[in-house]
Amino acid sequence: MEAAAEPLHATLRLNTALLLNCLDDLDDAQATRRVTPDTNSIVFLVAHLIDARHFLAKLAGAPLEPNPVAAVLGDARGIDDVGELPPLAELRPAWRAIGEHLAAVVAGLSTAQLATPIAQRFPEADGTVRGAIGFLLQHDSYHLGQVALLRRQMGLPGMRYDPRPAEAPR
Repeated sequence: MEAAAEPLHATLRLNTALLLNCLDDLDDAQATRRVTPDTNSIVFLVAHLIDARHFLAKLAGAPLEPNPVAAVLGDARGIDDVGELPPLAELRPAWRAIGEHLAAVVAGLSTAQLATPIAQRFPEADGTVRGAIGFLLQHDSYHLGQVALLRRQMGLPGMRYDPRPAEAPR
């Protein structure tokens, strides 16, 4: 793996594992609960993250099809625009699959590929594939923090900062 990809790869794998840790001991009733009317549910955040990672795979030139949440999320701008979301039993393997796929994709990117300019602009990114990946991994982390906080708001233990490999059984 190119040195330029190593921190991206490490963050990607860590976030993959940490989201799965957030879903431990969580049932569908808890995952669909909104702690306030203006708060996203955990299941919505997980679906959104899966969708964002599919976007990232496409941006990196290696789409993974099908995107299992594309039809449900459609052109939704937020949770109130979405109908029924898939259960955790479907979202967990979808998260693992896109996580494993992206880990392989990022590990295989050359320094030249990472430096390739892209048309899509992201805040504080440098206009390259590497900048886009960095921004979208920060996006992962942002929503991962929301999921961890929602767990606590429901009276569940905090997220374990245990970076077990994402492929480890849960």
